[in-house]
Amino acid sequence: MNGVLVDTSVWVDHFRRENQGLAYLLEGDRVMVHPMVLGELACGTPPNRLCILADLDSLRHTQHATLKETVDFIEGEKLFGLGCGLVDMLLLASTMMSPQVELWTLDKRLSALAERFGVMHRSVTH
Repeated sequence: MNGVLVDTSVWVDHFRRENQGLAYLLEGDRVMVHPMVLGELACGTPPNRLCILADLDSLRHTQHATLKETVDFIEGEKLFGLGCGLVDMLLLASTMMSPQVELWTLDKRLSALAERFGVMHRSVTH
């Protein structure tokens, strides 16, 4: 595994109380970002907001699944009605398209889907 796409839920948790697992990945330059995560964080109030958003945007980006690719993925894998929204599905599809990338989320439903497709990141505190 080369990278970890970190979901908004993990970042929000990290801003509230430092997440050692995320700090470890950041130190190792393994954290990846997706524009939807940046957008969700931009809608919120992270500490030192403008600096944080700029720093996150400077991280490596995953591949970006298009809306059509994501909808095709949802239909093909019958992922509808499982409680995950469009942003969750875009993140999952983008992770699947990005070689050697895992998805780290605290969302239980998205986590279950990431596990199902073998791309779930499990945090290890060092």
